Amino acid sequence: MIRAAKLNGLASYKYYVGVFEQIPHCQSVEDFEALLPWNIQLERVGMAAAA
Repeated sequence: MIRAAKLNGLASYKYYVGVFEQIPHCQSVEDFEALLPWNIQLERVGMAAAA
């Protein structure tokens, strides 16, 4: 998952923190799928890797 996060332009630590904060709020498969590195909305969650 760390490699997938990096390949999708995410800061891996911020990504993991964000995912672990959101997991308790997930109620459907779609909610969990939205947290995958290739589905995450960078501008909404602020997990973009620093350039």
